[in-house]
Amino acid sequence: MEVRFVDTTLRDGNQSLWGAVGLKAGMVISIAETFDRVGFKAIDFISSIHMGMSVRYHKENPWELIRAVRERITRTPLSFGTTGRRFIGFKRMPESITALVFERMVANGIRRVWIVDAAHEVDFVLKAAKIAKEKGFEEVVIALSFSISPVHTDKFYAEKARAFSASPYVDTLYIKDQGGLLTPERVRTLIPAVIEAAGPKGLEFHTHCNTGLGPICYLEAVRLGVTVLHTAIPPLANGTSQPSIFNVLHNLPYMGQGEMKDVLPSWVGSEGTYRAYVDVQALKEISEHFFEIAKREGLPEGRPEEHDAYYYIHQLPGGMVTTLKRQLQEMKMEARLDEVIEEVVRVRKDLGYPIMVTPFSQFVGTQATLNVVHKERYKVVPDGIIQYAAGWFGPPPSPIDPDVLDRISSQPKAKEYFGSPLPELSIEEIRRQMGIGTGVPDEEFLLRYTMTEKEVDEMLKSGPLKYTYP
Repeated sequence: MEVRFVDTTLRDGNQSLWGAVGLKAGMVISIAETFDRVGFKAIDFISSIHMGMSVRYHKENPWELIRAVRERITRTPLSFGTTGRRFIGFKRMPESITALVFERMVANGIRRVWIVDAAHEVDFVLKAAKIAKEKGFEEVVIALSFSISPVHTDKFYAEKARAFSASPYVDTLYIKDQGGLLTPERVRTLIPAVIEAAGPKGLEFHTHCNTGLGPICYLEAVRLGVTVLHTAIPPLANGTSQPSIFNVLHNLPYMGQGEMKDVLPSWVGSEGTYRAYVDVQALKEISEHFFEIAKREGLPEGRPEEHDAYYYIHQLPGGMVTTLKRQLQEMKMEARLDEVIEEVVRVRKDLGYPIMVTPFSQFVGTQATLNVVHKERYKVVPDGIIQYAAGWFGPPPSPIDPDVLDRISSQPKAKEYFGSPLPELSIEEIRRQMGIGTGVPDEEFLLRYTMTEKEVDEMLKSGPLKYTYP
């Protein structure tokens, strides 16, 4: 059986370990051609979060970055990740914005899209998948976002997988274990159930190393028939990121009667075992490149994590933990991180066990932080929580605590969302509302739709991207 890899270094590795702000354009562009030599099935390249970070922190045009990388990566599909409900910011967007985002991604050379909806709302996801296919994505991948709760059982995921796989607009599925919560024992029951339900659409597997079990879960998944794994390249592997591709390559041959080889392919298993075909020399060059960046920029290197059972309680994804730490440091409150995480557990239960993935992990984390800062729970409720409670992001997995729902629905802004469906405006109508004429290109318009005028103006004034590093 051949095992293939989706590389997550540039997107999830950067987000999990470097707060989604560690990589500037030149750091990526200068090594892009080497990525294309490896032989990945796809490269998990960018999401709207990363696009916003490019504008806000680096004053770089993310659309220009996509084009520059696509010019250098011509064989391997680049992937864009989205919830389908929002772009860059956390406000819900109408279908017209979704369609325009997809159109511009494809026009700039993005060939694969993965869609994650924490609510697993089948009708919504399949509508987004249909738009994605119609706009020209070659591969549409639907995430099954893993969580532990009374609701999220193997049966739940199998039913969702069966519904998604039945659509002609869906090419494949993947288990997205953003919290690194899976254990080998749960893998043995979950993956067979989902593989059977997915049928010929197949299944990829994505986990994190938060609890130290990610690499072990990958090997168990391969034994159960998973042929595509999401891995990262050190130093952007391990820690709260994905398992290292080097670790997986080292371990796969010993699951059967394989034989290690020092020439390409990296190793070849004998008949009946597992094999992978990747350019190890290219992987080493990429790894050296990012280790040099980590050293020059003072960025952390991902290390294997000790097992931490607390992750199974708070379920915060790796990128969210990094973000919380940064936000608390900015408020001079880093000493209260443990208190905020404890409150995260309470808020999640109050809200009916939303899966801790974008945007819900951000909503829950923000509400928990506000509860701690104001010393009164739900004294201040952000718009995202109100929209969630009003059903703008799909139905909660289980009912929201009645007392908490009363506090949320009594907020001054609640009347804007409860009982008010999202206005389905056209692009022309949105442009008119914003006072943006047709002379502003669609890509700039999309940035202005979700970001401040100052942020976009400063980015545009900063000049062209730097294509080299250092």
